[in-house]
Amino acid sequence: MKYRMLSLLSIILVLSIKSMEISAKDYHELRIMVNAIPPSPYAPQIVPLILENELDSIVYQLAQANGIKERYIGQNDTINSEFIAYEKLKDLATEEDLNGLLLHDSPIVKVYAYRALLVNEMDMNCDVETALFLDTTCLDWYLDEIPTASTVGEMVQVPFQE
Repeated sequence: MKYRMLSLLSIILVLSIKSMEISAKDYHELRIMVNAIPPSPYAPQIVPLILENELDSIVYQLAQANGIKERYIGQNDTINSEFIAYEKLKDLATEEDLNGLLLHDSPIVKVYAYRALLVNEMDMNCDVETALFLDTTCLDWYLDEIPTASTVGEMVQVPFQE
C-alpha cells in the first residue's frame, strides 16, 4: 500500500514539474514572439525574463488585445485600455521604434504603430507602408461593442477617431 502511494505521489510530482516547464517555455516563446524580449541563445529557455522597458510592456499589451478598438466603446462611452496603451505608445515611441513595429508579428500592433506615425507626423518607410496597404491579415475592429471583421490593409486606410 505504501509503495503504491509513493509511486502515485512520484507520478503526480513528475507531471506537475513537467507541466510547469512546458508553460514556462510557452510563456518565454510568447514574449519573444511579441518582441517583448530579445531572442538570445544564451538566455535560459524556461526562465522568463522581465520586460526591458515601458515600451516593451505597451507593445506586449497591444499584442494581447483581441482587436482594434476606437477611443470610446460601449453605451457609457468609456475609454478602453487598448486605446490608453495606444496613446502611451504614441507618446513614448520614437520614429525608429514605430517603423520597426510596422514589421511586428501582431497585426494589431502594426495598425496602432501606423496610426501613431500618422498622428505624430513622422516619416514612414514607404516600402513597409505599401506592404501594409496590401496586407490581408484578418483582425477585429471594435467601432461599437460588436466586432467587425477587417484586414490590416483596410484598417490603415480607414480614418480613426482621435
